[in-house]
Amino acid sequence: MYQKQFAAYVIGLLIGLTLIGMAKTWAFYAGGMILLVLLICVGGFAIQTSLLNERREHTLTFMMSLPMTPMTFFWSKVLANLVLYLVPFLIVVAGTAFLVLFTPLPDGILIWSFLIYGFLATNFFISLSAALVLESEGWNIFVQIAVSTFVGPFMVVLGTIDAIGKKIETNDIVLSQEALSIFALELAVILLSLAFARAVYRRKDSFL
Repeated sequence: MYQKQFAAYVIGLLIGLTLIGMAKTWAFYAGGMILLVLLICVGGFAIQTSLLNERREHTLTFMMSLPMTPMTFFWSKVLANLVLYLVPFLIVVAGTAFLVLFTPLPDGILIWSFLIYGFLATNFFISLSAALVLESEGWNIFVQIAVSTFVGPFMVVLGTIDAIGKKIETNDIVLSQEALSIFALELAVILLSLAFARAVYRRKDSFL
């Protein structure tokens, strides 16, 4: 239903990657900004179209007529959103890795970039979990905006960590203990947010 919109997002992400691949300062920052904004937008768009619009249009009445339990509905929404988000997300991750390794860009930027992408994925799962358990569209929008505001501070904090920030402009790809800890924390937050949403949702005996 929304293949044209998602195709437009993917084209925009490819443009961002192309700018980064030019290995010029202005193009790198412009491309990086495009990637950040579009990855946030594509996650919000997936949640909006698959969950929030469904409530607004009252299509849950049809869902309740099907032989489906609340938990079946829950996991179907999780998997659907995961697929919708992973396609553009993996394109960006793979594209970034290719550009860093095969262009004049410093190789040390790879771990820093992956940590930021992991943070964006974490934000997506937090927003998805909130959309699954919160009925208010206003609160869902608040959660999406709130988690997005932490992207900038997170990037600044990464730059202050010597084992990560000082490697950005070098050609050394160093998976430091600090980087591994941040990756583990991001994964833990993703799993905890889904576990919390599942624990809340499994208490329902209907979709209402």
